[in-house]
Amino acid sequence: MATEGPYRQDASGGVGPARARVGRRVASRSVLPRGLHALCGGRRRRPSLAAALLLALLAPAPVFAGPAEHPAREYLESISPSERLQAILDRELAELTAGDAELRTARMRVALIDLDGPGAPALAHHNGDLCGYPASVVKLVYLMAAYHWQEEGRLRIDPELERLLRAMVHDSSNRATQQVLVRLTGARPGPDLPEPAYREFVEQRLAVKRWLGELGVEGLHCVHPTYDGEGDISGRELQFLRDGRVPGGLSTPGGFANRQSMTALGTARLLALLAAGRALGPEATRRVREQLRRDPADQPYQARRIAGGALRHPGVRAESKSGTWGPIFADAGIVTHQSGRQLVLVVFLERDSGYHGPFIAELADRLTAALLLPEGSGRQ
Repeated sequence: MATEGPYRQDASGGVGPARARVGRRVASRSVLPRGLHALCGGRRRRPSLAAALLLALLAPAPVFAGPAEHPAREYLESISPSERLQAILDRELAELTAGDAELRTARMRVALIDLDGPGAPALAHHNGDLCGYPASVVKLVYLMAAYHWQEEGRLRIDPELERLLRAMVHDSSNRATQQVLVRLTGARPGPDLPEPAYREFVEQRLAVKRWLGELGVEGLHCVHPTYDGEGDISGRELQFLRDGRVPGGLSTPGGFANRQSMTALGTARLLALLAAGRALGPEATRRVREQLRRDPADQPYQARRIAGGALRHPGVRAESKSGTWGPIFADAGIVTHQSGRQLVLVVFLERDSGYHGPFIAELADRLTAALLLPEGSGRQ
């Protein structure tokens, strides 16, 4: 089974990522030059009547405020930008960037949530509202969805699905991810579909995104599995990847108008819900977090990710999902101190010739020291 090492590649869509700003804006100071950003949905064109009708069918149902709102929304509304936290993040980004020539040519998206410090839950970010290709980070979303589906009685995590979930998260198997998404959505791969059947396929593939919308999490377009790119993308999956009428997809050269996308802010908010026990019930939360637990002693490539930096400090554990694909080097996770204090860190790096340096680990190390360790033992 394939494993995700430092140079693991995941070929969802087979083309490079594009990025764009989505969702509400959150103030952030930029310490790195910003690149040019394409619209997630590609160039806006006047739709034909048929396209407009299909777009209306594909659009997620509106969510209305009221008593039926998911309780996670109230918690998300409590997460506020923090000048103190932003100053800490800006300082660490500036210092680490100054000492890393490769990092200075990378496009960076970072989000940080301090769940227990002053003004918590507090938020800071750098380009966190840009959407981009997430590589294997998306697998943590499907892991959470599987346990939520089980809580709702929509599926049972039997021994086979348990094996697939572990292969998807621990080994980062793309083949396992493809099977997991079939179990979650019922949308099976196969040849191209005529329009009525294709509409049903699309509706099934949007199931996880609808759940994220119920939680109130924005900026996550999680509708595809990940692929090895070795003939494992079926006709109808290519049909879906090329469909520019689906709202929220990344548009990239080569005809792919509906690629997967995740913002650092959206990813951080979802992980904050997991850390606070607001997305899943207690047992499902425990099992998901155990699946995400990381240790470089078990997976050496994690030495350059969140776990590699956070676990330099005693009494700390890390739960995360990393991703590597071509120009993308990423990780997203929860760091917890034995005192119970927690932070969420999400980092997406994009560099044309790739980046595999120590930045993510160094940032996790510094933020763990500054935010989670007892006063006087870390950086302030």
